[in-house]
Amino acid sequence: MTPRRPAASWRNEFESCQRESHVSPFQSIRKNARRGFLALAGVLVLPLLAGCNADSFLDPAGAGLGRWEPTPGIQPILDRLSVIESDDSLSLPTDSVRREDLIPDIREYVIGPGDIITVTVYELRVPGVDDIQTLRVNETGMIRPAIIGPIKASGKSPSQLETAIANKLDEDGILRNATVSVILQQSRQNTYSVFGESTDGGIQVGTYVIPKPDFRLIEALTTARGIPGRTRKIYVIRQAALDPSLTGDVPEVEQGQEPQRPAPVDPGDLIEGLEGGLQGEGSNKPDDRPAPPPGVNAGIDGSNAGAQWVFVDGKWVRVNAPTADNADDNIQELRKLVTQRIIEIPYDRLKSGDMAYNIVIRPGDIISVPDPSAGFVYMMGQVNRPGAYTVPGEKELTLMRLVASAGGLSGLAWPTRVDIIRQLSENEQAIVRVDLKAIADGTEPDIYLKQNDVINVGSSGVALPLALIRNGVRLTYGFGFVLDRNFNTDVFGN
Repeated sequence: MTPRRPAASWRNEFESCQRESHVSPFQSIRKNARRGFLALAGVLVLPLLAGCNADSFLDPAGAGLGRWEPTPGIQPILDRLSVIESDDSLSLPTDSVRREDLIPDIREYVIGPGDIITVTVYELRVPGVDDIQTLRVNETGMIRPAIIGPIKASGKSPSQLETAIANKLDEDGILRNATVSVILQQSRQNTYSVFGESTDGGIQVGTYVIPKPDFRLIEALTTARGIPGRTRKIYVIRQAALDPSLTGDVPEVEQGQEPQRPAPVDPGDLIEGLEGGLQGEGSNKPDDRPAPPPGVNAGIDGSNAGAQWVFVDGKWVRVNAPTADNADDNIQELRKLVTQRIIEIPYDRLKSGDMAYNIVIRPGDIISVPDPSAGFVYMMGQVNRPGAYTVPGEKELTLMRLVASAGGLSGLAWPTRVDIIRQLSENEQAIVRVDLKAIADGTEPDIYLKQNDVINVGSSGVALPLALIRNGVRLTYGFGFVLDRNFNTDVFGN
C-alpha cells in the first residue's frame, strides 16, 4: 500500500510550477545575458590561466613576441639578404691556413731599391788593401761603385751580386779573378705592413721589419702593440704583381742613358676635356644654376638609383651611370695586373693558444685588422628608444638584439611589419620586409645587421583599438568609486 503524501507537499509543488509558468520574457533575457557574459568572461580569462606558454592577441608587440616553448629550438642567423644581395656583393673570397703557411721560407735575401749595401773588392785601387764602398740601391735598382761603374743590383741576392761585379771587372779588363764581398747593411724589402683603425690604445699601424725567417703572426702583432680585444678575425693579404711594371722594375740601361718613362699628361687637356663633356655653348655659370629638379637629392633620382644629374645647357639632365657590365670588365682588366691571397685568421682562437693559426709572416705581407666598431645602425618607428646604435663588429648585432637594445617594441607596434633598409652601393638601397614575430617564435632565422642599416618598425590599423582595450582597465573599489586607467594618472601614471 503506497503511503499518502501530505497536502502541504502537493501545494508547494503546484505553486512552484505556477511561478515557472509565469516568468516574464524580460527576466528570461536577463538570465540568458548573464549566462552569456559568464561564458565570455571565461573565454577571456582562459588564456590568462594558461600562463606564459600562450601568446596574447591583445598585446602582439609585448607578451606575444616570443617562443616560450619547453623544448629548445635551433635556428641559423643570416649574414645576407638573398633577395637583394648576392655572393658578388660580399667581400673578396678568403682562404684558410695551409700547411706551407707554418713552415719558414729560408732563402737568401733579394736586394731591392732603398737597400744599403757594402761592396768590398780586394786590391781594386791599392795592392794588398781592401777597397770598401757603402752604396744605396737607387729607385731604378742600380748601384754605381767607383771604378766599377753602374751595375744592376735589384733582384739579385748578395752572392749573385758578387758574381756580377767580379764578371764586370773581368770583362772591362779592370781586375781579373777579383775577390768581391757584398754585405747587406740595411734592408728595405723584408718588411710587412699593419693597417686598421688606429685609435688610442689600439693597433699601431705602419711598416715593420722582419728580423728573421721564422717571424710569426703573434710576434708581428706584438710589434704593432697588439689589437683591440673585441676583434674576432684578422686577415693576412699576400699580393703578387702579374705585370713587372707594377713592381717598379725597369730594364737595364747602358751607362749614361736614362730609362724611358711615359710622357706626363698635361692637366690643361684634362680640364678642357671635362668642360667640353659637361657644358655646351650658352651654358649658365655655376652661380646661375637653378636648384635640382624635385626628387633629386645629392645627385640621386628615386626612380633610378643608378642615374646621375648634371647641369648641361642651362638645365638639369639625367645621365645614366656606368653599367655593372662595364664595371665588371674594368675589374677583370685590373685583376690581370695583380692578384692576392687573403688568409683568414680566427683571432679568438689564436689568442686562446691555438698555434695552428700562428703563421709565418712573409716579406710584403699586409695584416689587416678590421675595426671592431663597424659603424651605426638606425632604429625608428614603433620602438621605445629609437635612434642610432653602434654595430660592435662584423656579425655581432642581429635584429632581435637591436630590438632588445631599443627597449623593445612600443604598444602600437605590429611585429609582422618590420622593414630593413639596406645600402647596396653608393647610390642604391633596398627595402625588405621581415616578420619579427616569426623570428621571435623560431620559425624564421634571425638576421645579422650591417652598418648603415635602417630598421623601421611599423604599426597596423587595429593596433590602436587593441591598445585602448588593453589599457581600458576599470577598477571598482570602496563604495562605487570607479578608477579608469585611460583618464586617471594618479595610480597608473601617464
